[in-house]
Amino acid sequence: MESKKVKILIAAGIYPPDAGGPAVHAKAQLEGFRTLGFETGLVALAHYRKYPRVIRHIFYFREICKQIHKYDIIYAHDAIGSGIPALLAARIFGKKFVVRVGGDVAWERQAEQINLSMNEWYNKGYHLKDRMFSLSRWLLRRADLVIVIGESLKKLYVKYYGINPEKIKVILNPLPEINNFKTEEKRMMIFASRLTSYKNLPVVLKALSKVILENNDFRFMIMGDGPNKKSLQLLAKSLKLGENVHFPGTVNQQTVLNHTSSCLFTIAPALTEFNPNYVLQGVGLGKPFLISRENDLPFSVPEEFLINPSDELEIYGRIKWLLTPEGYSEAKKLTKSLNFKMSWEDNLKSNIEAISALLNGSK
Repeated sequence: MESKKVKILIAAGIYPPDAGGPAVHAKAQLEGFRTLGFETGLVALAHYRKYPRVIRHIFYFREICKQIHKYDIIYAHDAIGSGIPALLAARIFGKKFVVRVGGDVAWERQAEQINLSMNEWYNKGYHLKDRMFSLSRWLLRRADLVIVIGESLKKLYVKYYGINPEKIKVILNPLPEINNFKTEEKRMMIFASRLTSYKNLPVVLKALSKVILENNDFRFMIMGDGPNKKSLQLLAKSLKLGENVHFPGTVNQQTVLNHTSSCLFTIAPALTEFNPNYVLQGVGLGKPFLISRENDLPFSVPEEFLINPSDELEIYGRIKWLLTPEGYSEAKKLTKSLNFKMSWEDNLKSNIEAISALLNGSK
């Protein structure tokens, strides 16, 4: 099959203006695959958000079924919410099914109640009785191609899910080369993702309450929405953070980039971090970052940038170091020395190569 004839229906969970990696990638693929000579369409579960949970999934599934006859392949962007309806439609209509997994939904759901990293959760065997794990495994084993964003997820799905490693393709998140942004260095750190428990933001807010005692002009921008937004706002109020923390809610990608270009550094404090887009965008802009030790970034992270996400004092110490002229100067040098390049064009081409190989029946 000639690549120019391939038609791809993107089955997204979230989509801009929603924040987060899956939304960014869905939009990039919808537009980017077309520039590479492919035809694309989109059905996004987020577009039915105003309806109750079951009803929105029914509308989403119905829309996929209405469009699917025009496409060769369905490309889903998560293993449960958008993935299960998309897989069912693919099997009913005899289409190939690809799923991109940017994290582990089984652990993420349980991390809302259990304070364990992903590796700790699996090592302790908690997944064995978990319904979300069973659903994810059911879907991933039936997918024709599973795309993951790092080697740790591939190892996880081979070891615990029993997926054939030949069916898993690692495609790294891009490190954008952003040349049209004028960078500043406002005394601000940023976060841009879903506001859920496993993102571990309460510990950061508590550390921030200590930081501002000596750096009252320092600000924390928390972009995104989610089930924990209200509790985070209440915590910030109880800590008397006032104007030192700002919750703008869901913002578009351009706004994230604007704030990234003007911040001092980014922070990714989840118990397990994978390959956060806003951190990579920051690196592309020369911005240092703080990230959990259990992460899947595709380069060696300097020790100065690593944090124990449960250790309030360590987070406080890292932020305080970055706010000193000497510390920030050293952090900028470390960021510049990171050895990794992956453009959006490289990412999209890797996706197309994997899809073309699948449709042509090659490994």
